[in-house]
Order: sequence, then structure tokens, then C-alpha cells
Amino acid sequence: MVEVKDFAPPLYQSLGEAVGGTIELVRPHGLARPFVMIVNDEGLLLDLPLNRLGSILYETHKHGSPIVGNVVIMKEGMTSRGPDIIGLKPQEEKALMNNLREAFQSVKT
Repeated sequence: MVEVKDFAPPLYQSLGEAVGGTIELVRPHGLARPFVMIVNDEGLLLDLPLNRLGSILYETHKHGSPIVGNVVIMKEGMTSRGPDIIGLKPQEEKALMNNLREAFQSVKT
């Protein structure tokens, strides 16, 4: 399931709740910069379920290391405190959702 969600500060805490543990930032080849995936750093150790879309974006088929559990897609950007992870604008959300649908459909066919 893919959904749009707002996250409250502190981000590391609300993102951690979304992915079920300690967060790790991943820059998958299947997402154009500045987009990034936030995943559970211990997902494999916790035996979380395979995330097919996350694994497609991470190009697991090339290296064998899967993405498991919930994934949050955000972007890297500048804040008043300097570089950080930031949310998406509505037009970015819409374009990203279309790209994710296309990526998932290309693997299903």
C-alpha cells in the first residue's frame, strides 16, 4: 500500500515509528535525486516482510540485498539548519506516485 503522510518533528522519531525502528537513509538508483528512502536499519535482522516496491527501486535484482518492511520516501534539501531530510511538495507527491505505479507495473508485466 502506498499512502501520503505528514510527519511531525522530531523527524527521526516519527520516521522511526513509521518504519518500526531505527532509521537508515537509502539512495536507491530507482529514484532520482533528491529523493531518498527511509527504511528500518535492522529490518533484515527483525525478519520484516519483503517490500517489493522498495526492492525494485533499490535494484535488489542486481545485488541481492532486499528492502524489507515499511519505506518512507522523502527528499534531501536545505533547511534553516542546513542540509536535512524534508517533505515533498504536492506536485512532487503526484509525480512520484505516478512513477511508483509505472515502476511496479513494469515488473508485474
